Amino acid sequence: MRNHLLLFIAAGTFMLSGCNKPAHKPSPDEKAPAPAAVNSEVPNNLKIEFSGTENFTIKNPKLKVSLYGVDEMLADAPATLITEKDYEQTSVPFTIDLPVPKDAESKINPKPAGPAKYYVNVSWDSDGNGKAGEKGDIFIDYDKQFPNVKLNNETQKVYLKVLK
Repeated sequence: MRNHLLLFIAAGTFMLSGCNKPAHKPSPDEKAPAPAAVNSEVPNNLKIEFSGTENFTIKNPKLKVSLYGVDEMLADAPATLITEKDYEQTSVPFTIDLPVPKDAESKINPKPAGPAKYYVNVSWDSDGNGKAGEKGDIFIDYDKQFPNVKLNNETQKVYLKVLK
């Protein structure tokens, strides 16, 4: 039994010594791999294409597009407004460039412990009655797709509909 114990300890020591192997240092002829970026570069603008299948009547062209961020892992955390901008549009579909701060994730409160999730919101009194987000106004079509967006260089799609 004592021999088995010594053999087990020797095997364990041999296995652990392999964990302490020094890191490979490239020779002068070898190129060292580039270090991975800790934070991916956030683009200056978020390109968003708004579209819909309805016939839109626009009496008031002024709308506001807002970008919100939240920790993807927190279920009940409130979203944080990151940026918003006013636009004027007279027809749907249309595409906008929404300026995004480079430190977008750092603006989220509470600070994300995991990945951050972003979405957009539209406030538009398109029927011109003085109140946005009411019956007759153009609004995000949440039935078709939630307006999640990724902060990358790809055009993000958001669907619109008329509130009934």
